[in-house]
Amino acid sequence: MKFYQNFIRTFNDLPDHTTLLVHSLSSCPFHCFGCHNYDEIIAHTPKEYKTTDDLFFYLEKSGFLFDAIMFSGGEFLIDNINDICDVLQQTRESFQGKIIVTTSGLYHDKVKKLYEEELVDGVHIDMKLPYHALDVKADQQVFQDVLRVKPSRKMVQNLLASIDLVIAHNSQADQVRTVKYPILDDVFFQEIRSYVEKRKIYFQSKVPYFLNEFLYI
Repeated sequence: MKFYQNFIRTFNDLPDHTTLLVHSLSSCPFHCFGCHNYDEIIAHTPKEYKTTDDLFFYLEKSGFLFDAIMFSGGEFLIDNINDICDVLQQTRESFQGKIIVTTSGLYHDKVKKLYEEELVDGVHIDMKLPYHALDVKADQQVFQDVLRVKPSRKMVQNLLASIDLVIAHNSQADQVRTVKYPILDDVFFQEIRSYVEKRKIYFQSKVPYFLNEFLYI
């Protein structure tokens, strides 16, 4: 597995934690509106990169500076599940802090496996649209405007199933989050929040939900 050459320290992604943000140089099935990582990581993949050995060497020398590590992308879970599990297992053995994975939720079975094998402390999942309230045919243009893909029922089922997994896991290290895309009306975000709150009641969960402002670059 290859990683972006710069490991980033962040104080915002996991509240009350100093987090090491690691981007895999993986592709992504989506090309979301305004994605900050698309050009540099996916469309023009850097020729220089960090390896897994580089990552574990860094954790050995500087891991004490962080109390969480977050694996992002691209789409981190697009890679082979065995490779993903190997990286997370080695991280678990060499790092004392929390392990977080960010995902769109498209790979539901992989999210489930990471939870079942306790390879992550939390998953940060992006609920980009009110999937439950949209029809893949009638609202196809909405999906294409935001995700830049043609939707399918299977895709929506996977996304919603992954969101349920995160909410049911019920850890403060988990997170459901939405970017407030400027091309969408506020009713979209109200519908997303309402859905998440209802699922939290259903699962008796206190998983945090965040509506994040769209950042222009």
